Amino acid sequence: MGKLKEHEKIVGSSVIDKIKKEAEPLKGTSLLQVNSTKIGGGVAEILETMIPLFNELKIRTQWKVIKGDKPFFETTKNLHNAIQGKGHEVSERECKHYLAMNRRFVETENLNQDCVIIHDPQPCASITFAKKKQPWIWRCHIDLSRPKLKVWNFLKPFISMYDTMVVSNSSYKRKDIRVPQKIIMPSINPLNTKNAPMNETAMNRILKKYDIDPDKPIITQVSRFDKWKDPMGVIEVFKKIKKSVDCKLVLLGSAATDDPEGMEIYKKIIEHPSKDIIVISHEDDNLVNALQTISHVVIQKSIKEGFGLTVTEALWKGTPVIGGNVGGIKSQIIDGKNGYLVDTFDYNFCAKRAIKILSDEKLRDKMGKYGHEYVKKNFLTTRHLLDWIKTIRFVMK
Repeated sequence: MGKLKEHEKIVGSSVIDKIKKEAEPLKGTSLLQVNSTKIGGGVAEILETMIPLFNELKIRTQWKVIKGDKPFFETTKNLHNAIQGKGHEVSERECKHYLAMNRRFVETENLNQDCVIIHDPQPCASITFAKKKQPWIWRCHIDLSRPKLKVWNFLKPFISMYDTMVVSNSSYKRKDIRVPQKIIMPSINPLNTKNAPMNETAMNRILKKYDIDPDKPIITQVSRFDKWKDPMGVIEVFKKIKKSVDCKLVLLGSAATDDPEGMEIYKKIIEHPSKDIIVISHEDDNLVNALQTISHVVIQKSIKEGFGLTVTEALWKGTPVIGGNVGGIKSQIIDGKNGYLVDTFDYNFCAKRAIKILSDEKLRDKMGKYGHEYVKKNFLTTRHLLDWIKTIRFVMK
């Protein structure tokens, strides 16, 4: 994943020196990270990057995953949707099963570290069953601005037991939660396979492997197959773009192990066959890198988005992004500078913005350079690591 010395080549020695200085008081501290999957999605990817760096700094860090059956993950997906304001309420039976799975996790795992960080709703209630002797942090990666009240009231007592809550955006802070609330924006690892520079030969080889011919301008969306990412809306936008510019659309996604809805969304997408709409369900970081690099424009027209690391990834590679004017996407796209913000449901406007980028090479280059530098200043692993070190020190003081 890259040691601090390798990150220093990108961000400079002063940044690394600051991280080491801030981490010094935490040497020997044991840290536990808990989420719901080691495969798929931004949370797992971030932890995969960050944990080795914590350990390099002598902050002894473990990663555990809460296990559950199909009904558990169906319930937590419903919780996820309801927190973001959509979907149906969770039944009493579902709530009981959710609590039972959290209890079993606590009873079967050793959570006796100096600091515990719990990610998202799936293991949120585990704090209820633990013999808490140390600071606990709840890290929520999704949009909390307008949750369904019944579900929020179910989760709120658990969240209120934590020592600190961490969100990705100031608009996600909750006035009805009295624990301290911190903002930590996610990041990408510039050294991993997905984000490291890729030469043209390697790029063409990986595209050929997946039968993607770059004979036309390519528009790409890289996302989990999730209704919140609005892949069907992206297809409708593409149809409008296609009337003015002869191009291709690639929808690259996968279903995380904790998301039972993913396959249903994928089946809906492939019901719209077209020689210029390519749908790929596969985990391949080389393919993500190649597509985000070669694309003329990337679209992330989400309905809700906690942050949206695929936006960061594309900007890092110098590709303009058109994103929904929601959640964490607004923190990344500076309208007119590195892409455009659009109303998620205004397909005509989104298509016009895409046509503008596709038709103007100078604009694409200018936006691409701005986007790369903006990510370098704001959304790389080193900044993220420093934010976490400061937050852990805050809860342990």
